[in-house]
Amino acid sequence: METALLVILMLLCNFVSTENLSASLAPGGNFNVSWSFGETTPDSEIVFTISAHTEGWVGLGFSPNGAMTGADLIVAWIDSEGTSHLMDMHATGNWLPLVDSSQDVSLVSASEVNGVTSVTFKRKINTCDDEDAVIMTSTTRLIYAFGDTDPTNNVLSSLNYHGATNRGVKSVYLLDTASKIPDESLPDDLQYFDLNVTDYHVPATDTTYHCSFHDPPQLDTKHHILSIEPLITKGNEALVHHMVFYACWGVDKEHLRNNNKTEGICATPEMPEFESSCFNVEYAWAIGGSKFYWPAHTGVPIGGNDSSSPDYYMLQMHYDNPQLLDTWVDSSGLRVTYTSNLREKDAGTIQVGTVDGLIVPPKPENFEYISICHTSCTEQWMPDDGVTVFGYLLHAHLLGAKIKLDWYSKDGSQSEVLAEDNFYDFNYQENRLLPVPKKLLPGETLKVTCTYTDSSRDRFTYGGEPSTDEMCLAFLNYYPKQQISTCGSYTSININQTDPLYQRWGFNTSSNVEDNIELLEEVANWSKEDTLVLQRSYYETDHYSFCTKLSFHINYPNVLVPISPQSYPDPPVSQGNSCLQDTPNSGAKSTASLYLVCSVVGLYSLSYKLS
Repeated sequence: METALLVILMLLCNFVSTENLSASLAPGGNFNVSWSFGETTPDSEIVFTISAHTEGWVGLGFSPNGAMTGADLIVAWIDSEGTSHLMDMHATGNWLPLVDSSQDVSLVSASEVNGVTSVTFKRKINTCDDEDAVIMTSTTRLIYAFGDTDPTNNVLSSLNYHGATNRGVKSVYLLDTASKIPDESLPDDLQYFDLNVTDYHVPATDTTYHCSFHDPPQLDTKHHILSIEPLITKGNEALVHHMVFYACWGVDKEHLRNNNKTEGICATPEMPEFESSCFNVEYAWAIGGSKFYWPAHTGVPIGGNDSSSPDYYMLQMHYDNPQLLDTWVDSSGLRVTYTSNLREKDAGTIQVGTVDGLIVPPKPENFEYISICHTSCTEQWMPDDGVTVFGYLLHAHLLGAKIKLDWYSKDGSQSEVLAEDNFYDFNYQENRLLPVPKKLLPGETLKVTCTYTDSSRDRFTYGGEPSTDEMCLAFLNYYPKQQISTCGSYTSININQTDPLYQRWGFNTSSNVEDNIELLEEVANWSKEDTLVLQRSYYETDHYSFCTKLSFHINYPNVLVPISPQSYPDPPVSQGNSCLQDTPNSGAKSTASLYLVCSVVGLYSLSYKLS
């Protein structure tokens, strides 16, 4: 019965009727987009509606990096005779885009009322056209533009340039199934409490980690948390980098209050000694995130009189203040909504990955760091029938370009990609649901791979808390809840004579880690070849597994098991739907060919720039 129910739930997760998914792309609401979809399979359709304050043309694009080059574009307008025009285009540079040879978008409706142009169109998630973007479970950078007039003779040309202000970019998660469950579908007895700071004067330092203790609501019986949403002080959106909601056990409340230690800088004498009891993550939010709803059969337990109910909560705030301003005052936090109508499963969160041992060389280009949640850990905390992962938050800092979470069977014979973001945006980090929940069994392994890119960073970057340092983490939502906090691996460049670093530079094999880091930094004129050597060292050097349980003052021992990342090759890439390779552009329309000729003619004047 339980297996059948799980299968049904998996199918439901892949078919989610979504309405009113929307984003305001331009200041003042001058350009808005909304979208909806049913299934998330490649052959499924997704419907978009553009609404802009103009009586001219409107354009929406799917860009790999926020720029125009390489973007998949849709341009539309309504001419003076009331005829609607829709063009499927692509950009090869910062100039007039080209019309696709295959028009893979369909007009649903269009109107021009009171100076507002609205256009609704649909397309497949994967059109099997190389000139179109595939809409994936990654961050999508939507670019937009609009003009004040319609194209002359219905031919888009450089004369229709949008100018410096009628354009922009915004990151969104198009295939979002996590944050759009309407409140009216939830139980009637909803209650909430807020975890927030009050008029906190943020120090004039680059990075501040502020921790505060909070009483949980007094509940005699078990309840379930159903949703959490950020409460960001207006104007502080760039200041609040992330918030982590921890559960605490063994907290002496009277001692806490008598010593007036209810908040302060994390991990300093300002905090009570039992701060270390607060490392069970209940929820993590990061910049750009919105309200998160747990799936209908899961909830985070709260209340009751048994030992599983936390004594206290701790809110960790990460403030990012690169300008070292002394004027920030913040009252941000989280709103936690709960119910007495219990759900089937207790949900938990585990942090997979690491910060320790992370070193990124200067000017990285697709430089990878790996952390492994090893079988030696999963065998300790997983029940015999395993746990089911249903959601995730991928997290890195400013150098992060891609993050991927892979799964491996116990014997290593099977593997698959569970989650990935190939267009990671530091300023847009959402909690997301897996399209299909994944059952994990004891002894299976997870691997987090972070890819770092920044041609302007001319120094080494290390793992650390500031945004200018780096992290490589995945927060996983799962059920049933277990007493586990973190799982991962790290390497400390303990160089030996077989290490590529020793072979290239002859580093002293008796040096400690700090000495080896210093030797790396002393390498003159660091080159791409040097970066490749460091990358090889990461791939070939053993990692050490750690496994942390800090609830109820009980710890899983860190298992110092050497792990070779080479034992965990990347899973095969999913092929998605079967696109016909021999006829990629079949179905091109004669009108598309005409538009293509017109667009090529318009290329003689190329002062067109979108970003």
